[in-house]
Amino acid sequence: MTEASPTSPPIARAVTPPAPVVKSLPLLLLVVCAVQFLDAMDIASMGPALPLVQADLGMTTSALQWVVSAYALGFGGFLLLGGRLADLYNRKKLLIGWLAVFVVASVLGGIADNGVILVVARLLKGVSAGITAPAAMAILLNAFRDEQSRNRALGTFLAVASAGYSLGLILGGLMAGVSWRLVLFAPAVAGLLVALLAASVVPSQQEKGKSGSLDILGAVTVTAGAVALVYGLSRAASDGWGDAQTIGSLIAAAILFPLFALVESRHPAPLVPLAVFRKGQLTRALVAMLFFGAYVSFQFVLTLYYQEQLHWSPLEAGLAFLLGGVLTAGTARYGAALVTKYGAWPVATGGLVLLSIGYLGWVLLMGQVDPLVTLFAQQLLGGLGFAAVYPALNIAAVGTASPDEQGLVSGLFNAGAQIGNGVVIALTATVFSLSTGGIAPYRAGLWTVTAITLAVTLVALAGAARHRQKATA
Repeated sequence: MTEASPTSPPIARAVTPPAPVVKSLPLLLLVVCAVQFLDAMDIASMGPALPLVQADLGMTTSALQWVVSAYALGFGGFLLLGGRLADLYNRKKLLIGWLAVFVVASVLGGIADNGVILVVARLLKGVSAGITAPAAMAILLNAFRDEQSRNRALGTFLAVASAGYSLGLILGGLMAGVSWRLVLFAPAVAGLLVALLAASVVPSQQEKGKSGSLDILGAVTVTAGAVALVYGLSRAASDGWGDAQTIGSLIAAAILFPLFALVESRHPAPLVPLAVFRKGQLTRALVAMLFFGAYVSFQFVLTLYYQEQLHWSPLEAGLAFLLGGVLTAGTARYGAALVTKYGAWPVATGGLVLLSIGYLGWVLLMGQVDPLVTLFAQQLLGGLGFAAVYPALNIAAVGTASPDEQGLVSGLFNAGAQIGNGVVIALTATVFSLSTGGIAPYRAGLWTVTAITLAVTLVALAGAARHRQKATA
């Protein structure tokens, strides 16, 4: 199998359409970065507000977790459909239209007077993120064509995304300190401003995919399969693997995904051409995105440890991740620059090693040294590690995408992150619940996170070895 260089521009087809005319590349980059920040921040920002939501709306604990899970359900379930829509239809209209849905859903959640409305609003926000995220990435890739400018733009884009994931807990805690409704109203205002700016700076020129029509049956089966999988994993994390709805959802996903593959293999213009998975770099990057689930699961376990064992407040627990978030946001663009110089897989491997050392330090030193010492060391290693591995994997994934596959590949990459997130959190929560007494559950959860990250490091190391072989050939 022949793979293109992870730092090379997308492989062109017979005729490469000209780059779009952009009024201001910096403003365009600002727009797509703002979209990515809003989508990423919403994953974590509701966490600190949950106790206030429960007290205000009288929600049960089982219903409360769906305030978070509904967003993940919509986001992860619609990424593949959103990615292909970005290749088939006008990306500017798609972006602005679904930003409008995001704004309306945010306002709906902010004025909700019962849990059902809030959960529905969060689901709609997740669906909008599942469509705007790959559309924003495709717009960026289409505007920045040469290797250096593309990697610089991706570095900035991914730094902002990393900041959204890392700082969401902190921003959520600060806003919840005023009112939990501010966690929904503030993104509504920001989303409206971004939509207005997008109308001015995003070019109307649209590259067309192989077909202007949508593979309806493929869209239905893959979206239903993704929703069933994310729902089943979310249920497993909260209700256990033996829960009837968990089992039913996972069985449905196990049926729908093979059915989707069958539909795509026979469709003349498939939603997801199966040949895309023959690209070794993309497939390897999708597997390696399990690291993201481990990263989120690490935050999950430590947030519980800080509050339940150390008796920190939700805001203090959120601020514990501030250093890592700031380091990631400030250095991710340099991680992308390292990819240009050394290649995606060597950089990803180095970042994963740093993350693994930080996790292992917590596992071995928890309860034996001052937690502030361990916290500082891990945040330093983790912030720099995430800033290296996340851009590197993204660049490896999109590096071989042709112009009519940019939205699809972006959707696949983001779907890999969200599904990996669901898998690892469900597994970590299961291991956590099986351990009892003192800090044993927290250590068991961290061992799970560490083991998965080390396994992913081996995947990246194999990619780095292949890169070195090609460089010396």
